[in-house]
Amino acid sequence: MDLHKNIVENKEEFYNLAIQYYNNIEYEFKEADSIIPKSISIVVDHEFIPTPCIKIKLELYSQDQQKKTGNYYLYLDMAKHFIDEFLT
Repeated sequence: MDLHKNIVENKEEFYNLAIQYYNNIEYEFKEADSIIPKSISIVVDHEFIPTPCIKIKLELYSQDQQKKTGNYYLYLDMAKHFIDEFLT
């Protein structure tokens, strides 16, 4: 239960960390003008991600097109070290 409490108490830190990782991506078609923190989950079983881990989801929006352009997922271990990331 301490992990849950830690995530709840530090959720802004987790979201800011995910935003930093997203901003460091060198991606040719990066269109997001607006980033919306969406969710933080604890992953206990995953096909190809080492578990347990923390999954942070950000929704990406384009103000020019006025629509959602994608999602960014950051996976961290329990010590907040990078495991993997996905941009969809």
